[in-house]
Formats: sequence, C-alpha cells, structure tokens
Amino acid sequence: AFLLGFIPAKADFVVVLLCRQPCATQSIAKDQSWDLSQWQPLINDRCFLSWLVKVPSDADQLRARQITSQQINKLEELWKETPNATLEDLEKPGVDEDVQDVLLRYEDAYQYQNIFGPLVKMEADYDRRLKESQSCEGVVVRWDMALN
Repeated sequence: AFLLGFIPAKADFVVVLLCRQPCATQSIAKDQSWDLSQWQPLINDRCFLSWLVKVPSDADQLRARQITSQQINKLEELWKETPNATLEDLEKPGVDEDVQDVLLRYEDAYQYQNIFGPLVKMEADYDRRLKESQSCEGVVVRWDMALN
C-alpha cells in the first residue's frame, strides 16, 4: 500500500501532500481542520495521478531511453559534484572509477596497497567534500572582554 497521498485544503485549487500513517492521524492534521476522510493516494494503477505528473506522449515515450538503476545511482553521485551532468558524462573516461574488490588474503603488500589505496583516496575525497559542504562563508567572529 502506498502511503503518500493528498487532502484537498480549504483554499480552492490547493492540496496538501500527506502520508497516511502516521501523518494523517497526528494532531497537526486535526488542528488544520482538514477532512481526513478525503485522503486519496498519489498513485493509481502503478502511475502517478495525471494532475501531479504529466503523462508522456507516445512520441516522448519512443524518444525515451532505458537506463539501469546503477546508471541512475552513478548519475546522482555525479550530480553532487557537477549539478548539470548528463548520462553522456558517465561515459567520459575517469568518471566511472570501478575499484577492485577487497580480498580475504593478499599475495603481497603491493597487491594490498593497489586495492586499498584507491579506497582510502575515495573515502578521503568524500570526507573532504562533506566537510566543504558544511562550511559557512561570510561569518564574522568578534572577541570582547567580559566585565567580570
């Protein structure tokens, strides 16, 4: 059962997107005096409702290309660095860096380094991007002496 749905609001042509459980049963929904009995799911017959998402034309469907969930995941990861990236950017060299699988036993230290080196670099790059995304610019700090 799909739990995300909508309730018509008091205002004309306005709907409230709301999950059925637990959102619609919580007091916030009752405080807004929405009629919870009018809750309807956003998906009908395995499709989004037509007023929410435009149904593509036959020409658009013929033009569409099939992509895998792996391509979707890689594109979403690429969007974190390059928001305007497209599927064609996935085919560029260096974008799809597959790393070797970690082994239970290694023949020598060189094999160990060649497998773990790229993994450590990827983790360091990820940590750096995460810290950079949490930074604040334009912050002014002023130190004053207390009176006591």
